[in-house]
Amino acid sequence: MANTIWLSHTGIEALERCPRCFWLQYVKGIYQPEGIVSRLANRFDKVLKNYFNIYRNTGELPPMIQGKIEGKLQNPYQETYWIRIDNRYGFKGKLDECIVEKNGEHIPLDFKTASTDPRDRETLAAYQSQIDAYLFLLAQNNKKVGDFGYLMYVYPDQGTELHDKFPMVIHIKKLRGNPANTAKKIASAIRILEGKMPAPAPSCPFCNYRNIRIEE
Repeated sequence: MANTIWLSHTGIEALERCPRCFWLQYVKGIYQPEGIVSRLANRFDKVLKNYFNIYRNTGELPPMIQGKIEGKLQNPYQETYWIRIDNRYGFKGKLDECIVEKNGEHIPLDFKTASTDPRDRETLAAYQSQIDAYLFLLAQNNKKVGDFGYLMYVYPDQGTELHDKFPMVIHIKKLRGNPANTAKKIASAIRILEGKMPAPAPSCPFCNYRNIRIEE
């Protein structure tokens, strides 16, 4: 498995942005430059995961999602899932949380930190793809799955007593998922990687910048 090329939801999303950058990343090890990224969302994820773990052995859902989601937390919890596609490629991913319903179906729950109110906002296509990928991984690892997943948005609300506590809006969004979409994307990604370097996306800022510098 040491020589396996491990694809992921994040990696395949790069293919949709620019086939050439995707190919360069996996075939040549050349990555797009990383911009300035806030790590606050990572901190929220860690805090939320620790909070959920407190309730894992109780058989009850954490109070912040009680009445919004049915089922119980997966116990024991498995964070990372992977599958072998063939002798060269595999696909892997990490779940933020997993809910097990009474019928035994495993439902992925993904944490999202929002900077704008998520209650009146359309779901990003990338989030839909995440749910597809999680359902795919669960099903391929012989878990009984449903046809949906949850996004749990954490959004800082306005308040007049911030010195006492920082109010947070917890918004749950249910998304239908289709694992077959992920299987198609994996097959497309492998075809790209097995071929010659593809043309860049016309809108790719990195490839466009390179072309401009070459022409100077």
